[in-house]
Amino acid sequence: MDKDGTARPRRRVDGDTNGDGSGRLLRSAETIRDMLVQMPVGLVVAEAPNGDIVMVNDEAERILGRPLIPARDSAADEGCGAVRGDGTPYRADELPLAKALRGETLRGALVDYRRGDGRTIQLGVNAAPLYDDDDRIIGAVTIFVDVTDQRADEQRTRSTLEHLVAARTREITLRNVELDRLNDELRALTDGLEEMIRQRTAELAHLAHHDHLTGLPNRMLLVERLERAVTSAGRYGRNLAVLFIDLDGFKYVNDTFGHDAGDEVLKETARRLGANLRSSDTLARLSGDEFVVLIAEMSRPDDASDIAEALLASLAEPYAVHGDQVALSASIGVSIFPRDASSAAELQQHADIAMYRAKESGKSRVSFYGPSNQEASLFEDLWT
Repeated sequence: MDKDGTARPRRRVDGDTNGDGSGRLLRSAETIRDMLVQMPVGLVVAEAPNGDIVMVNDEAERILGRPLIPARDSAADEGCGAVRGDGTPYRADELPLAKALRGETLRGALVDYRRGDGRTIQLGVNAAPLYDDDDRIIGAVTIFVDVTDQRADEQRTRSTLEHLVAARTREITLRNVELDRLNDELRALTDGLEEMIRQRTAELAHLAHHDHLTGLPNRMLLVERLERAVTSAGRYGRNLAVLFIDLDGFKYVNDTFGHDAGDEVLKETARRLGANLRSSDTLARLSGDEFVVLIAEMSRPDDASDIAEALLASLAEPYAVHGDQVALSASIGVSIFPRDASSAAELQQHADIAMYRAKESGKSRVSFYGPSNQEASLFEDLWT
């Protein structure tokens, strides 16, 4: 383990069997020298414990500009080696190989190096210790590349970026007053846009739940209100009624006067129906000439009958269509909760059935859902 507790990589070197480790690293290096000399990075191997360099490839000497094994040229060592930023040389124990011989591992270290020709370059260095089978340090290896040009390019890029940033900063500073003004305008526009969005959202919500022609609640909103009304009526033991209304003779208006005239008749129908309803009632248009009324509050037995008859009378008044007087009527079907149905869907379905009974019986009349279409029998069962 390293000093910081991390797992230590094992770089083992097999060698002789003398027991003292002497010469093991040197003989292993000689075995692979032909391969190492081809490596595109500098490689140096030193032997423990004294740190003598026992292996170096040609790329290492090319990068450093001098031979590293003293036996080849001991005079070349003078004035060469790793230096600090102020030009003073590293101490021997500060060198990457020395640290690796003490068990440290270096990755991506940057080291300034004064070459044999006097030029200072920058190296990217990795260094690591080498262990034998008994976990004893027998040497160290360092691999390095010349990153001088790369670092210079990075510095030039950094300098260029700094100049660009400085120029942009000056430009922004000069435009602060204009930006403040634009920000004020933007805030005003944003406030206006938010209000517009709120209004548009409300409009869309209204359109999703209302008929585009008459402005009445549509099928979706009717179902929501009807389901709530049924739940409330069931909880508190109250009655409610659903009236299904279909105009008689509306096809004649469309075929004779056109759809624009038909639309005007539908809007007038919605107005007449609404004028005869209470604020607690809901009037909805399903489609075409079909309307539905929800009577959620029935305080007396005749409420549904009275309202249905009033609606029938209002729709019997002539309509003014392109200067002509057109007489229409309506068929109205009524279903009562809980007498005729226990759910919102059944109530609407049964009111629809009762409406068709009204049409089959001659139109322009009110029909209540049940075995008999007589209002009297319905209210006798409902309110007794």
